[in-house]
Amino acid sequence: MQKGLPLSRVTNVTVMLSARAAQGRNFGSMLLLGDSTVIPISERMRLYSSADDIGDDFGVESEEYKAAVIWFSQSPQPTQVYVGRWAKTLATGEIGTDETLLQAVNALMDYNSWYGLHLAVPEADYPVDAEIINVAAAIEAASVSRILGITTSEADTLVAATTTDLASKLKAAKYSRTFIQYSTSSRYAALSAFARAFTVDFTASNTTITLKFKQEPGVTYETLTTSQANNLEAKNCNVYVYYENDTAILEQGVMSNGDFFDERHGLDWLQNAVQAADYNTLYTSTTKIPQTDAGTTTRMANIEAVLDKAVNNGLFAPGKWTGGPIGQLANGDTLTKGYYLYAKSVADQLQTDREARKGVPIQVAGKLAGAVHYGGVAITVVR
Repeated sequence: MQKGLPLSRVTNVTVMLSARAAQGRNFGSMLLLGDSTVIPISERMRLYSSADDIGDDFGVESEEYKAAVIWFSQSPQPTQVYVGRWAKTLATGEIGTDETLLQAVNALMDYNSWYGLHLAVPEADYPVDAEIINVAAAIEAASVSRILGITTSEADTLVAATTTDLASKLKAAKYSRTFIQYSTSSRYAALSAFARAFTVDFTASNTTITLKFKQEPGVTYETLTTSQANNLEAKNCNVYVYYENDTAILEQGVMSNGDFFDERHGLDWLQNAVQAADYNTLYTSTTKIPQTDAGTTTRMANIEAVLDKAVNNGLFAPGKWTGGPIGQLANGDTLTKGYYLYAKSVADQLQTDREARKGVPIQVAGKLAGAVHYGGVAITVVR
């Protein structure tokens, strides 16, 4: 058969495949930070899918293993956990210098794969309050969102008049990314709370939770007086506590500044999901996104898809807007969709911003769905 002329001589067809969208972060990723010398400093952290594997590497008497047992005991069960190395001491033949806890955490900040942090070190090696507070400050100031879990058994935490306990110090500093829990039975009670929260799938329907009322498998509940429970609550210190109807629940599920954990967790996911959506709008387009109102609409459509997920998973819900005016939205208006998007026209953009190819700022107003933590029932009886 004779070879004919190529069709490209008449019509040339090329295929362009758009770039694969960048993935958002995993807000169910936990880091256990220990001071065993199993993981080399050059490796720094390692991913595990079971407590058994950690027991094989570190030994079943290690704190890393004990922490992993609590982590994987939750229901629903988390699927993985990272173990990190704090080079408090060096292994034989290892090159480097001993590091402080803050230096270890700062080194691990270079890894964006983890979101939550809890220490897993022997009690004799546990840092003093000042070192813990330094880590809480670093987590608070980090450019990549993260949260810190702390478990304390300090007896003064139960005393209202005492303000020198760790929970009181963290509250005074108003740390919004630190979660502290009181427990005399387990050094990893706060880790159990994280394990329950980190199984939330933000892409699914009606999946967001509040930490209050949750169980902590492997953690023995505290039996407290009402005044002791109130003192912990006043210090924004969480506790897994026994109630007189023979139940035990985690309460109140708050960060050290008083914000509810589920709001902190959910808003961190939302920020990253919106950021990824806007980035991918620009990154995956085979042609440019024009600096026009139509281009702004394209960006807003992809952001709106994320906000719809926030409504679907239960983070946002319709309700009254109680903030300041945004676009056509005024205080007292109802957010019928649970959110509102607004962007000015490109015609109103500063010329310097246009020349710098900056997109028009997009504003979002959202209404958190919240959660019921308390209830009241009035009963009236007549004869």
